[in-house]
Amino acid sequence: MSADPHLTLSLTRELWNELLNAALPVKLAGDQLDLAHNARQLARRLGVRQRVRGLLEDRRAPAMLTTVRHRAKELWRNQRAEVYRRLDEVVRLEGTWTVEVDHFGTELRYARQKVSADAYVRGVAEGTLYLLRENVEIPFRLERRVGASVALGDIRYDPDHRAVIGHVQDLGLYIGDGAALQVVSRAVEAVLQQQTPRVGPVPILRRAQVEEMVGPMGGSLNMQMGVEDLDLVVDERDMTLKIRFGFGESMRDALESA
Repeated sequence: MSADPHLTLSLTRELWNELLNAALPVKLAGDQLDLAHNARQLARRLGVRQRVRGLLEDRRAPAMLTTVRHRAKELWRNQRAEVYRRLDEVVRLEGTWTVEVDHFGTELRYARQKVSADAYVRGVAEGTLYLLRENVEIPFRLERRVGASVALGDIRYDPDHRAVIGHVQDLGLYIGDGAALQVVSRAVEAVLQQQTPRVGPVPILRRAQVEEMVGPMGGSLNMQMGVEDLDLVVDERDMTLKIRFGFGESMRDALESA
């Protein structure tokens, strides 16, 4: 804020939690469903290809295994397009998938211009499954909510958005306690964290909301009063909203003549 504020308000945790949940859902990722394409993408992200290659290229492997490996690679290279085509004839998916934060918890943790909380992340996949050259069509919708932790950082007022905004950071997922579920959790986290930089800023408190809140104050004083600038200061203990008012032309003339 370029000048001293006219009004300073301390925001309670309850109010802040209401503002956060009013900003939901926040989309983290989403795309078209493609069975073969999505499977290949996931394999690349998890490094499956590199790990398998490392195993096959073990120097202690017998010469016969090395020969078989080269033949298998050549066969796959030649037949890959045909395999994908036949797979698409047998089973094909059309639809979309999305992953979004759809609930913030009430136990907020403050840091410098940052608020963290437990949350829920919801994944939804919906579309149509086609079998046997589209002779069978099965519409579907799959939805799953899992526990998560998430933060909104770099909280500040953005004039372009006319709102106090935050950016999604530090996403963590909890799918289950088992070793396999932990591996799945980390894999999904890795995929979503690659998408996080593409998630736009989350509007938390819009300038129009603040103007609705302070507007009646100007009416009682018989003056036209709006919000010229906002600033939200967050530290380890609390949050303070600083407001600088803008006045109508008649009020400015009166102040200047005084």
